[in-house]
Amino acid sequence: MNISDSLNNIYIFDDVYPSHIAHKFYSFIINSYFKLNLNDSESFDYKNFYMFGAKFTKEDLIKLGALEHLPVKLKNKFKMNLNNLNRCLVNAITPSGVYHPHDDSLDNAKWSFIYYANMKWDLEWGADTLFLNNNKEDIVKTVQCKPNRAVIFDARIPHLIRPSTSIAPPYRFSLNMTFKK
Repeated sequence: MNISDSLNNIYIFDDVYPSHIAHKFYSFIINSYFKLNLNDSESFDYKNFYMFGAKFTKEDLIKLGALEHLPVKLKNKFKMNLNNLNRCLVNAITPSGVYHPHDDSLDNAKWSFIYYANMKWDLEWGADTLFLNNNKEDIVKTVQCKPNRAVIFDARIPHLIRPSTSIAPPYRFSLNMTFKK
């Protein structure tokens, strides 16, 4: 596992899981139950916009093994365990999706974890995660979607997903977990 960067409580980790585990995750995710009413923003302005995604229970997360196979130093540093888990969902990003600025701090979440699950993702396919300043008007950091990359960040940091491009595969999958203080 390589640490690529850290800035203002945004940490990027490449090659997080062994290759065979990353393949297992991708297979589990693409065989999950997806629906159109996923919404990870509590803002009233965005209540009519829904994302395509899946919500995972703690039992799903145990079957997936995302926490079990996560490097111990990450689990310990960010207190990532089932007891501290707030939520777990999978976003299925598309070129026609509309994604709004939000934060993940609902229910006193301290840390947010994003794992890019696609086994192949090219730069020109987009779907990057943009981190914003507090007034949600300026981009302060862009994190490129890369296979087997994880981003862990302060859940209060506003962010949004850029849609994938029209030449990208139909879905860019990311696993998102939030953890309590």
